[in-house]
Amino acid sequence: MAKYLRFLCIALAFNVLNSTALLANESLLADDLFADDMDQSFDEWSDDDDTFALEEQDSGALFPWLTIQQSQKWGVNPANDWNTTRQRSELTLGASGSLGQSSYGEIELKGKYYWHEDSKHSTKVSDFEIERGFLQYSSGVWSTKLGKYTIGWGELEGGALDVINPSGGLTDPSQTSQWLISATRYWPDRELSVFYNPNPEITKVTGISLIDGSHREIGIRYGINQEGGDIAVYAAHLIPNGAVKDIANSVSYAKGYQLLGFSMNKVLGNHLLKFDVAYKHNLEHNNSSQLLKVDRLDWNLALDIGGGDRQWLLAISSQYWLDFADDYLTPGLLANVSTSRTNFNYIASVSDEFENTDWSWDVLNIIVADGDLSLLTIGLNWDINDQWQASAKAIHADAKLNRAFALLDGYQRVQMEVKYQF
Repeated sequence: MAKYLRFLCIALAFNVLNSTALLANESLLADDLFADDMDQSFDEWSDDDDTFALEEQDSGALFPWLTIQQSQKWGVNPANDWNTTRQRSELTLGASGSLGQSSYGEIELKGKYYWHEDSKHSTKVSDFEIERGFLQYSSGVWSTKLGKYTIGWGELEGGALDVINPSGGLTDPSQTSQWLISATRYWPDRELSVFYNPNPEITKVTGISLIDGSHREIGIRYGINQEGGDIAVYAAHLIPNGAVKDIANSVSYAKGYQLLGFSMNKVLGNHLLKFDVAYKHNLEHNNSSQLLKVDRLDWNLALDIGGGDRQWLLAISSQYWLDFADDYLTPGLLANVSTSRTNFNYIASVSDEFENTDWSWDVLNIIVADGDLSLLTIGLNWDINDQWQASAKAIHADAKLNRAFALLDGYQRVQMEVKYQF
């Protein structure tokens, strides 16, 4: 009976998914600029993995395929008399499991309620999100997957190649699911995968009309698994995840561009060295009078440093405009600013556990565009027991006053969250 009830729940959920369209419309000025880390407690299934176990573990629960999580979030602004900026309740329902001998399904639904003091309460009291939902079929050396999920390309989250799904924000490298169909062909030491997105989501520029926002994406990846490391090559026709504002005409566009890329990783003892490079053709960019089609070379180099419970990540990335002129402009939060031909971004993070306790901590520093913005976050986490978790995070930003992120100078937030899963 439980097996048929599970199948019915997932089938009904996909019926809801097929009749629902969600469009991103986020503002850089919203209090959620620094988004919460996406909860991974439901992610026993990896969206980047095209294999799954057909045998289910018996956890003793009545419906082991069903997960329910409730969370309460708060946020305050220390720079403004500790004024409340976030107060919301979230309920997440997740279901997953095998559907027959060769199929697997997963669904995750989230409802949010914004209390009176939450910054979003003035525009909405509640909303409902389909976080993820897909069906997957595997047969022999082939696997196909259809639904709403994420595909991670490249070695570094949010890096030069990780551009298929929109990112959650500066402090949140996790990505927004999109409607996709993908297929993978496996060999013992290599794999070939393709994906198709019939209607990519585009983050609009607030208050600016999006012209011609209907497009399609297609991409291919060929990966080779080697002893001590992997390599892969990529080719795709993509749509920008965020619309590009046309400064001269006060409208925005999201026209397609072409990508060729290469990635590799190499194991060095307990460490992992990662590298991505991407050539992007026909990107849109402003000059003083119009939008132009230009080319750019992006790359990133990262080192994961392991050793006990303490984990380090050190990364550097760059964007270099192959076509460049002195009158190139970048839209800013307060004003348009001149574009630099080369931008460097830096990431340093460390996380660890307090010895013999259920407490852990993490520190992250991101420096954007050669110091135009510096963002520091400090987090503290407490695993109370198998059901309860609590966390707190402090965020501070410094920005150059004459550059694109000037409005964020002095940004401060303290955020807290309590989660219960059953």
